[in-house]
Amino acid sequence: MIKQQSVVRKNNIKKYNILLCFIIILVITVVTITMSSYIEKKYEWAADICAPREYPVEVYTGAAGGYFFSQMGGFSNSGWGGLGSIDYIKAPVPDRLDMTWLSYVDNKFYKGDWKLPTEKIKELFDEGFPARPGLENVKEPYDYINIGLGPKGMVVVWVAGAGSQVEVARFQAHETVVDPKLIIESEMYMFRKGYSQHRLENNFVISEDVREQIKQYGCPQSEAYEAYREKYLWKPKVILPEGCKITSMYVKMCNGEKEDPYDKPIDMKYRAIPYAFQIYWSITSGKKERRFVSRIAFTNDKEYWAKYLKPMGQDEIPVDFDKNEIRMLYKEHLDKNKSAEMVIKIDPTKQEDDKWVVDFYVEQEGKKYNLNQNCQDSGKLN
Repeated sequence: MIKQQSVVRKNNIKKYNILLCFIIILVITVVTITMSSYIEKKYEWAADICAPREYPVEVYTGAAGGYFFSQMGGFSNSGWGGLGSIDYIKAPVPDRLDMTWLSYVDNKFYKGDWKLPTEKIKELFDEGFPARPGLENVKEPYDYINIGLGPKGMVVVWVAGAGSQVEVARFQAHETVVDPKLIIESEMYMFRKGYSQHRLENNFVISEDVREQIKQYGCPQSEAYEAYREKYLWKPKVILPEGCKITSMYVKMCNGEKEDPYDKPIDMKYRAIPYAFQIYWSITSGKKERRFVSRIAFTNDKEYWAKYLKPMGQDEIPVDFDKNEIRMLYKEHLDKNKSAEMVIKIDPTKQEDDKWVVDFYVEQEGKKYNLNQNCQDSGKLN
């Protein structure tokens, strides 16, 4: 009898120990999961500001999370959606953006403090986007936060990577007057009378080329940059000679977004109106691959690509883009919610390199709309 009781007691102790171990493991697991949720994931990322070439700005102070800006190096005229310097930090995704800056054209300071869409930014950082051909199972990272400071206090935030840029937020800043008590000696220059006008007369701030275009075509109205954000249901369709294939197609939209699916088909989806295409294509003969490029920009400036191909050249939104026929076409003739194809037919047998694009039109529901106001450049790469 005593022996049976001893056996029962031992079994009970064994069961108790097993239960206790299970509870301890469960508690440790719950604590680990809870602790993990509080430890923010860190990413390698950089941030910078951009502004339209005809609406340059200078940052007074600002921050995107742990990334800080000041008047030291805070000047920008890199173009709407253009990328600037890259200085990476390892930190969590920023949750707030605050910025105070001077608009030279408006001759006013603007200020704002906003909550950033962190979940959307994290999703892009985590997912990335398809890499170039030959790296089918590899993703390129989004690792850049681009902050656009537009006219009249307009703010747009993009997340970018090499060849891709996506808008994630749009904010509105308000006019402000900086408290003189907060201005230190090294910042006084920004508050001198006539400073904005003096900067606007500097060719480094607004280039001679941009001045000439403004004189010829007029300056885009500040409202144009808001209108550029409107999206339509469309995709490009490139027709090449038999045996040729696309290796890369870089599409730049007027809202600052960019995409390059490389050799993959481009889906039909809502996009802003494009202002430039760079189409890389090739043909293989035996073991030799011949490579070509065809570039198109919506502008009446016939020197657009010649200037871009110079050292330090940039294919930014043309100054006259707001008056281009493609904008009128999308605004007045196309249904933004019905699918449209932008057809680009290329014929490399043409002698002149600005005549290779032989057919260029938008087609929607059987109707064709020719696109004639453009600058094109094509040629061999090898």
